[in-house]
Amino acid sequence: MRCEDYGFECEFILDEEKTVGLIEKLRAHFEEEHGIDYTIEAVTQMITNRGHSLESIRK
Repeated sequence: MRCEDYGFECEFILDEEKTVGLIEKLRAHFEEEHGIDYTIEAVTQMITNRGHSLESIRK
């Protein structure tokens, strides 16, 4: 997951299996680096909007 894929001019990359933990890391990055406090649900929706299925996100 690349931050720039979600509309930010940022080089942050998470190269891990898609899990709830990965979503939390991405959410934390958005808050800490970009000052936007998205919910887990909002970040999950952003990921699915990029073509990833909910089923591909492991619990």
